[in-house]
Amino acid sequence: LTRPRLAMAAVGAVFPAAVMFAVIRTAPLERNLAVVMIYALIPEALCVLGLLVTMCPAVADELERGTWIHVAVRPGGRRSLLLGTYAAAVVWTGGVATAGLLLTLLVAQVSQPLGLLAMFLALIVISCVGRAALFALPAVILPKRALIASVGVAFIVEYLAGFLPAVVNQLTVSLRLRSLLVEWMNWRRELPIEMTLFVDDYPASVQIAAVIILVGGLLAAANFILGRRQFPPSVEG
Repeated sequence: LTRPRLAMAAVGAVFPAAVMFAVIRTAPLERNLAVVMIYALIPEALCVLGLLVTMCPAVADELERGTWIHVAVRPGGRRSLLLGTYAAAVVWTGGVATAGLLLTLLVAQVSQPLGLLAMFLALIVISCVGRAALFALPAVILPKRALIASVGVAFIVEYLAGFLPAVVNQLTVSLRLRSLLVEWMNWRRELPIEMTLFVDDYPASVQIAAVIILVGGLLAAANFILGRRQFPPSVEG
């Protein structure tokens, strides 16, 4: 772990707690509103930002260091690079998000914090596992522009298509996260009728299974593409 990476982790962990502190100093938050705010700050914003930083350079770093050729010629090297970067991105981002969650719950002083802690830990894991697989595709397709492409993917797929009441939102992690939040908080009966269009009616087991299938498909596609990518010498270094 480098000092810049540790500093980035510290800023990421403190950011949601700082936002929560600023909000509750202005006006006290009731529990449900605090939960929505924590959800937006951590499984959504913080996890996405962390994964953009850690997953996008998967191939670009090897090209810039001139070590891609060593990865490419080693048996299973490309797959190991992809899966190793994926695992590291999930673990690093999940760790930062967990630290941020603990600090934010401490600042928010919500009732029944242990139940919320368990729920949000599960949402963090699902968010990291799902979004890291999503960002793996731009990382292998456009390695030099992976960050820009991933930001576009996050906006168009997760935050635009994810809120469309159509079949396309079934392929998004954001739909699964919202649906799990609503189910685990027992909000389904309290939701306004227009809000039910943005969550899925199936139980938590189906939501988690859908994320697992989506992750498998995305990683398989990324591995297939990376296994056939060829970079000219001018791109390396």
